[in-house]
Amino acid sequence: MSQRRASNINRCPNCQINSFLCVCSDIKPFTIKTLLSLIVHVRELKLTSNTAQFVEKMLPEQTCIIIRGRMNDHFESAPVLERRGLPLFLYPHEDSVELNEEFKLKHPGPYHLIVPDGNWHQARKVRQRENNFKKVMAVKLPQGLISEYKLRKAPHPAWVSTYEAVAHALGVLEGENVRDELMVFFRKWVATTLDSRAGRAPDSAD
Repeated sequence: MSQRRASNINRCPNCQINSFLCVCSDIKPFTIKTLLSLIVHVRELKLTSNTAQFVEKMLPEQTCIIIRGRMNDHFESAPVLERRGLPLFLYPHEDSVELNEEFKLKHPGPYHLIVPDGNWHQARKVRQRENNFKKVMAVKLPQGLISEYKLRKAPHPAWVSTYEAVAHALGVLEGENVRDELMVFFRKWVATTLDSRAGRAPDSAD
């Protein structure tokens, strides 16, 4: 997987893009009912291509980021599970249930979406290694999604980024308007980041 590390030279400290292409004005926070807990691997913190940070920026009141994988720091899952709402672990494990309208009828909210963030190997380990998370219902996205994330190479086109996974999951749990609002920013950020990497000037950006 491609890993592009941050440089502080001419880079916005908030969106991590070269300052002349900053997308902070496109970040328009809003509120939803679902709570989000993002279990972020520590190595993701140094990557400008990490998408979990933008989930927190777009949904700041509902999102909690918990860092996992620090040296000599034991991860505690109990505080995560103390948050309100029906806990759902978003990852396509073998026992995962698909998120759809039938799921909502069978399992009404409010919901608490727990999302591992990292590469696929790191993300898979979270539920496998945390006994408390093994007791939480695992859910997966509907089939047929194609990732629009162009900043890293995924082993499969259907393997979406953390931000996209959250957006599409909320599209089911909260409504398509929530998904669409999140994806408007995501597409802008991806396109602008690609322009920044290519050294294109602001007037040539999408």
